[in-house]
Amino acid sequence: MARVPPGGTHGEDGPRAMPLETEVTAELRALVADLRPDHTDLLEALHRMQHRYGYVSAEAMRVVAEQLRVSVAHVYGATTYYSDFRVTPPAACTVTWCSGPACRLKNGTGVRDAMQAVLGVGLGAQTADGRIGLALGQCNGSCEQAPQIWIGERVVGQLTAARAVSIARALRDGADPAAVGLDHPGGRDG
Repeated sequence: MARVPPGGTHGEDGPRAMPLETEVTAELRALVADLRPDHTDLLEALHRMQHRYGYVSAEAMRVVAEQLRVSVAHVYGATTYYSDFRVTPPAACTVTWCSGPACRLKNGTGVRDAMQAVLGVGLGAQTADGRIGLALGQCNGSCEQAPQIWIGERVVGQLTAARAVSIARALRDGADPAAVGLDHPGGRDG
């Protein structure tokens, strides 16, 4: 009987070493190292992952599950239950459509439909290249800018469907998101 070295097994090619922990896994572990192995820290762990990476990866879920001594399915369930958590990397630029009453009354749905048509994605999705994502937003109180979108955190308001098409095309064609929509008074920071 062959002797198996500590930390390894025999394969067809001889002994195999245990895989080394990746730098990413080590960083994930460090993010949750101070959390206690019970259910009370699960949301804190998920918020830390989301804040650091912009989403909660499968590897992050595995590390959280190990640290808190719960199943990966438990962590996945919490991650997908709450709408604030993402399981895919965010788009490089997120365009958020305001769904508030003032925006809806001023043809906000036309703005939304125009953006979706040009970008070829619905709300909650992103372009295939990951550059632009469309998200659903709630009223932020800047109703004088209705109808509006947010490019990143910046309000771009007083939109028409035609202007929304122009903005979506500019973003799709590679324009700098920080400059898109500044050609109109409603494009200033809100």
